[in-house]
Amino acid sequence: MSWWRWLSETAWAGIPLMRWGGALLLLVGGYFLARLLAKGLSRLFYLTLGKAQADISRKELHRLMRPAWLFPLFLFLAYGAGLLVEFGRVSPTLLEWGQRVFQALALLSIGLLGSRLLAVAETILASRYQVAGETYKLQLVHPLFTIGRIVLFLLVGFLMLELILKVNVAPFFTTLGLGGLAVALAAQETLQHFLGAVVIFADKPFQIGDVIRLDPNTIGTVEKIGLRSTHIRTVDNLLLVIPNKKLADSPLENLTRAPERRILFRIGLLYSTPTDTLRAVINDLQESLAKLDFLSRPPMVFFANFQESALEVTIITFVNVLYKEPESQEPLPLFYFQDRIAWVILETVRKHAPVADFAFPTRTLHIERLPAHASLS
Repeated sequence: MSWWRWLSETAWAGIPLMRWGGALLLLVGGYFLARLLAKGLSRLFYLTLGKAQADISRKELHRLMRPAWLFPLFLFLAYGAGLLVEFGRVSPTLLEWGQRVFQALALLSIGLLGSRLLAVAETILASRYQVAGETYKLQLVHPLFTIGRIVLFLLVGFLMLELILKVNVAPFFTTLGLGGLAVALAAQETLQHFLGAVVIFADKPFQIGDVIRLDPNTIGTVEKIGLRSTHIRTVDNLLLVIPNKKLADSPLENLTRAPERRILFRIGLLYSTPTDTLRAVINDLQESLAKLDFLSRPPMVFFANFQESALEVTIITFVNVLYKEPESQEPLPLFYFQDRIAWVILETVRKHAPVADFAFPTRTLHIERLPAHASLS
């Protein structure tokens, strides 16, 4: 007896071994063919992206989409192998359950395809926001697409229960609605913070790396924008975790987006300073400050007021916040500008000492002597 005849006449579970072998060859050969076909589908899909090709590579696209291509292709290969071994000979009950399983897997393959398409869209958007430096949007991409994938698979699960297992899912939606209402009431504050994050991402009052002022005593750099809170590192190196709702409802100043910052000094000179010397001090301050290369406007120096113990001179300067140190090309903090300006003021005024110098609180007491013949009442 030849091996070909032996394969055709020998049966296992009532099915000839030749059919079992054909089904196995179909699965193995079809798998390698499916891999080639999946790569071709990925290339075709990549060509349809147009300008979005700059935000995702063909290799990355194929990595994301390959499961979505292979799963349905291998599913149909398995169905073809089942027909080859004549699963129609099994009992009607088992055949019906097999068809239901196949339908469930087909629905699952649709959900997998949708999930992979969402992953491709997430990768493209994340790349665009990263290149554009919009880190506040970049942080929102992954959570939103994750929620989208969860909702997608929940819908696929409900369809599988309704269409395949013949389970009435209406009570599930009713329960889900009541449960969602209960969760919304219990997590009302958390939802408000989430909506505050959405407002921040949409309105863009600041982004990661910006220096903001919340109140006169609170200035810091934004380190993280989360779905519930925002992390701000203060100038004292303290980490503030502020709920997004509070940030969305409170006024704030974005100091980074201002191209220039005003630095104001008020100094007091001695009342004994001669008029000519006072004019000379003001002119010297004007000339010395104008030599600072980080000023965005000419400085303003003027005699402003008569204080109780001093002649007040006001100095107004505007600094370029984008100025970088020539040697390191690193941006400088505001305190550096204040320090440089303060030193120029101190050295310039001290040049005119002791004729002109900084005043300090003083009080002069005049005592009058009464005439000898005056009587006290």
